This record gives sequence, structure tokens and C-alpha cells, in this order.
Amino acid sequence: MLALLLAVLAVLPLLFMAPETVRRFIYPLNYEEIILEASEEYGVEPTLVAAVIREESRFDPKVESEQGAYGLMQIQPETARFISERSGIAGDYRGPNANIRMGTWYLNYLQNRYEDDERLVLAAYNSGEGRVDAWLSDESFDVASDIPFEETRDYVEDVIESEKNYEELYGRDLDRRQG
Repeated sequence: MLALLLAVLAVLPLLFMAPETVRRFIYPLNYEEIILEASEEYGVEPTLVAAVIREESRFDPKVESEQGAYGLMQIQPETARFISERSGIAGDYRGPNANIRMGTWYLNYLQNRYEDDERLVLAAYNSGEGRVDAWLSDESFDVASDIPFEETRDYVEDVIESEKNYEELYGRDLDRRQG
């Protein structure tokens, strides 16, 4: 009986850690050094960058979408050219380093364009600036409830939820990576 009690007491701490371990598996943090460098350079919250990467590619650098977007942050060739011309970021936009730097620069660009309205930023990242601008031309448009595309509505909500999870798990500046 004593052996059973000792075994239960030995396993008990592991059971309490399991939820966080499972959450860290669901919300992984890879490429954190590049994320932190790009976030600092372009003034974007690292948790937002990690959340976008999670939703865009699940941290798989070789993902290619049906629409022709590549890499961790799912950047299309036209968007990569636009970013490269405006930012001076060089390199293969499909590779993790350039992809994260370009995607983070683009998030900053969208934050400036849409006055830090995270929902508009994410909707534009997903659907394009032209579509978001068209929606905004309707004065009654409410980004919280009126995004006409289900995929984009879901994407915005998913990134926001992921961002909250990254902050809870890893800290706002991803400074609890080892925790």
C-alpha cells in the first residue's frame, strides 16, 4: 500500500504539468531567434508573429498553398517582391529567415496602414489589402462581425486565439521559452 501511495505521489506533479506540456505541443515555438530579431527590428509583437506562423504553416517551412504562397508565413511571390522593393529585405522568401523577416515587415506595414487594428491587419494579411479597403469603404462595416469571407473570419479569430496562447505559454516577449 505504501508503494502505491509513493507511486501516486511521484506521478502527481507530472499530471499537473501535462496541460501545459500538451499546450506547448499544440502551440510550438520554433525559429524563436529569428522571430525575436524580426519582431524587434520591425516593431511587431513576437507573439503575433508566432501566432501567424502557427496558423499559416504550423511551423512547416516547406508549405506551399494552393494560391502559391510559400513558407512559414505563407508569402506569395508578388507580395515578396512588394516587400523586398519597399524594405530592402533580400534572400529567398521561401526560406525561414527571409520569410519571417518579410512577413514581420509586412505585418508592421499593415499595422501602420490600418492604425494598429489587429483584426484589420490580420484580415488584410489573409485576404489582401484591396479587399479590406473595399470592405472599409462601406461606412457600416464592422470588422468584428462583417468580414464577408468565412475563411478570413476564422483566420482572424484563430490568430488572435493563438496569440493569447503564445503569450500565456511563452510570455509576451517569448522570454519563457524554456519554462
